[in-house]
Amino acid sequence: MGVTMPDFIEMDMDEWFDTYKPIKNHIDTSSSFDGTMFETYGEEVEFVKAQEQNRIWMYGDGDDGEGHIWSGWGFVNRIGYFITEVPFPANTDIQVNLNDYYYFCENCHEEWEGNAGHLVNDTLGEIDKCPACATMEEMEEYQYTPTEEKNV
Repeated sequence: MGVTMPDFIEMDMDEWFDTYKPIKNHIDTSSSFDGTMFETYGEEVEFVKAQEQNRIWMYGDGDDGEGHIWSGWGFVNRIGYFITEVPFPANTDIQVNLNDYYYFCENCHEEWEGNAGHLVNDTLGEIDKCPACATMEEMEEYQYTPTEEKNV
């Protein structure tokens, strides 16, 4: 008998709010995310732990440096929790992408988003430049190879 991998779904914040309907935090009505996030300590986390497991979501920092919400309970890199009216499906991992990565060039004030932002940060970011202001020699030295994506 083989092991079945869970399905993986990615969505944006608007789709997640509309689909799963996070409930308001009744303990701290001024909490983040329009009053829907629960803290990782005290009365709020105790409330979260008492909920059905398929309605708990963890908000945290991903390995990519971006904020995400994931279906289920978790501890690593956690910032907060959400409880939703609609349960997430069994055997499914859901990742909600809260923001796209972007690189802001300190030298010329250009912004680069998504994969292009990651690429610029990983190469030319070391010298606080981007393709808009770096010389060809600098791009070669720092091994910058352009992609099809454009800056913001």
